[in-house]
Amino acid sequence: MGPRYVGLYRLLRGRLVGRMSQGFMPVLLLTTVGRRSGRRRTQPVVYVRDGSAFLIVGSNAGLTTDPGWVFNLRARPEAEVELNGTRMRARATILEGDEQIRAWREITSRYAFFDSYQSAVRRAIPVLRLDVMALPAASDCH
Repeated sequence: MGPRYVGLYRLLRGRLVGRMSQGFMPVLLLTTVGRRSGRRRTQPVVYVRDGSAFLIVGSNAGLTTDPGWVFNLRARPEAEVELNGTRMRARATILEGDEQIRAWREITSRYAFFDSYQSAVRRAIPVLRLDVMALPAASDCH
């Protein structure tokens, strides 16, 4: 999923573009600032609601390294979330300990393929919580 998907997501305001081989999954657009480039980067990411927050997984489709957006959020946890045409400012937290275990169980109870990704790699796949800070965000990211 790349720039074409982002454009389609925005065109359709998030409707019917989360369908993948695993079935329908809710997708949001996550915009981070590149830790080296300083450029805004937008990626579609599967999410699970956790109250008013969003849980996301840095699985990188089971590859051996975290996705770039995880590195970006480690360096600068502020992000923008776009969901169904609404943009929100958010703050990312990489979950640890009991909180990470609870979130992982919640996510994998819905999307078991994340367990297969975890068993295929040696790294611990990060789980992040995106806490919405303000609604809506400035619309300066495209």
